[in-house]
Amino acid sequence: MESTTLEEPRQHIGRWLATAAVVALVVAGCSPKLEEGDVLEKNGDTFTIRLTKKIDEPIDKVWQGFQTPERLEKYSEQYQQTKLVKDEGNTKVVDYRVSTLGQVQAFTMELTMQPATKAVKFKTLESSLADITGEYTLAPTDGGKATLVTYKATQKDKVNIPAPVSVQKTAIKEAFDNLVAGIDKGIKSGDMGAPAKAS
Repeated sequence: MESTTLEEPRQHIGRWLATAAVVALVVAGCSPKLEEGDVLEKNGDTFTIRLTKKIDEPIDKVWQGFQTPERLEKYSEQYQQTKLVKDEGNTKVVDYRVSTLGQVQAFTMELTMQPATKAVKFKTLESSLADITGEYTLAPTDGGKATLVTYKATQKDKVNIPAPVSVQKTAIKEAFDNLVAGIDKGIKSGDMGAPAKAS
C-alpha cells in the first residue's frame, strides 16, 4: 500500500509537468518570431511596435511602392481593399479592409509621404478597433541592392479585444509582413515600383 500512495503524487506531478510543457509549447507557438531589435509589447490597452523587414529591391523602387498604397489590394490577400479616398500633395487618405483576428476590419488611414527622408507618416482617421499612429522608414542595405523597411507605431485599442495578447501580437506582425510582401510583389510585377501614372 505504501508504494501505491507514493506513486499517486508522482503520477500527479508527472501529469502536471506534461500539461505545463504542452501549455508552454502552445504559448510559444502563438508568439511571433521577432528580428533582433524589434519590439512588440503591450502595456494596458496600447501596443508599442517596432518591426523591420528587408525587401530585395533598391530604395527608389520600394519608395515608389510605398507611394501607391491604393494598389496593395492587387498583391495581398490580407489587404482585401485599399481604396484611395483623397490625394493631395504628399498626403493620401486610404480606406483599408484588412482580414485580421478572423474578421475583416475597416480602417481609414491618412498617409503623409516625406520624400527627403524616405518616410511615410500615418494615423488612423476612422476605425472601430484601434487608433494607430506611426511611420514607415526606408533605408538602403546590402550595398544599395536592398531596402530595410522599419515600422514604428503605437496602437491603442478602442474596444476590449477578446483575443490573447500573443494572438494580437501575431496579427500585428502578420499584417506588417503581408504589407511588405504585397509591396514587394507589386514591385516585381512592375506596377508598384514604377512612378504613379497620371490620371
